[in-house]
Order: sequence, then structure tokens, then C-alpha cells
Amino acid sequence: RLETALKLLKEGIDHAQRVYSGVYAFTNLVKEDSVLEREICDLRGVIKDYLRGTAYSDQVIVEELIELEVNSSLFCTAIDNLIRNGLKYNDSPTKFVRIYMEDEETICVQDNGRGLSRRDFLYFCKPYVRKRSQAESGSGLGLNIAAAIFTEHGFSIDPEKLENGTIMRIKLNAGNKKYIVSGRW
Repeated sequence: RLETALKLLKEGIDHAQRVYSGVYAFTNLVKEDSVLEREICDLRGVIKDYLRGTAYSDQVIVEELIELEVNSSLFCTAIDNLIRNGLKYNDSPTKFVRIYMEDEETICVQDNGRGLSRRDFLYFCKPYVRKRSQAESGSGLGLNIAAAIFTEHGFSIDPEKLENGTIMRIKLNAGNKKYIVSGRW
């Protein structure tokens, strides 16, 4: 019993350290003349490592992804925000989120939840905006933070509402495009 408790404690501490690293990197972005620190990462590996020890890791399917130069703490925070939203706003008896490459320049985060249209995404991506009379708790910052992190990396994000769920397409080569929250491409 003690071994199980110690394992849970270690996993909790590891996860808290990963979250802290993401918060630290995010708050550094607001400093004047800050530069986003990046390194080449195996995205599948860093996402799986980030999710290890979370209560919902068994609901996330991470397929083969590419190696990419990112700030792994921030990138995983953004992906995790999309994952948690896909699981939270989901009435399916078997909730899941699937992360995969659609093509060489597009990572998709797909869920089988309620679905989010582009118009709703633009609205809910504003800070502290939540649906009125919403049963689920939250601050209304998750999408905003995810979009800001992807933009800081030079990526764009574009949602597509499905019959059952949403696909969030993260375009890795956004060029001069701003993330969709700006309301223009």
C-alpha cells in the first residue's frame, strides 16, 4: 500500500513540475523583449510524457507525430487545454481525444464531444468568456491560452465542428497568418 501511495505522490509531483514549467514559460512571454525558448522535440513523446499520471491519459490516443522545434512546456499546455475541453464538454459514454498528423504541416486534436463551430471558437477564445448557465466549471481561459501559445510559436488553429465532436487543426506553417481568434486569416 505504501508503494502505491508513493507512486501516486511521485506522479503528482512530476505533473505539478510540468505544469509549473509551462506557467513559468508562459509568464516569461509577457516580459519585454522576451524570446520563446525552443528545442527540437519528438511531439508524441513529450505529449505522452506530459499526460503520464493524469487521470485522463487513457482517454487520449496519441498517434505518430513529427519532431518539431517548440517550447515543450508551452506546447503541451496548449495541447492539454484542447484535450481537457474535448473531454469536459463531452456527453459520450466513451469519451476520447485523438491526436494525429493530417499532413506534414497539420496536427489535429479530435474529440467526440459536443462540437465547437468556428464561430463559437472565436467567441469562447476570448478571455473569461463562458456559456451562460453552463454546468461545467472553469475560468474561460483554456482556449485563449492555447491559441496564444500556438500563435507565439507561429502556428494557427482552425476548428471544424463534426457531427460528433470537433477537429482542431494546428497549422505548423502559418506564415504571416494570425490565429483564427483575430477573426481574419
